[in-house]
Amino acid sequence: MLLAIFSTMQRASVPLLACLLALPTLAAEPGGLVTGSFGDQPLELTVAPELSGVTIIGSYVDASFFAALMEGEQGPVNLELTISGELPAPAEVALTITFARDMGRSWSGDQDSLALTLDEFAPDAGIVVLSGTLTGQVSGGPASESRPVTFSFDARLEELD
Repeated sequence: MLLAIFSTMQRASVPLLACLLALPTLAAEPGGLVTGSFGDQPLELTVAPELSGVTIIGSYVDASFFAALMEGEQGPVNLELTISGELPAPAEVALTITFARDMGRSWSGDQDSLALTLDEFAPDAGIVVLSGTLTGQVSGGPASESRPVTFSFDARLEELD
């Protein structure tokens, strides 16, 4: 009887062990999250891995990711962030935010109006962990006005050749 119980427990633990061993693999998959605010509107967007990537040449990096919010009051909203330059402090930054429901609601900013803080840039086995904060002003919209933005991002991007 005791042997039968042990055998059943052992068979039941094999799928659990396989799932636990797969967790680091799942965590290394491309994707991520961008959270923050556009003016007084809070936003949380998901990074689209198929539209994001990083190229590294020596200490020069060219990274971009596309994040989207499809549901909710503001959706669809698209955010594209591009970072280029020498590590550890890339000098070029470009941010574009587009609100698809309202024509003319496109906003943009660059290194002249935005400050980038990189918390982590870690390439490992074809995936680059990229996290940081972007603060400043973007301009645009139907009335060509400026609005404050603050975004934190935590992304895993595919390293491109």
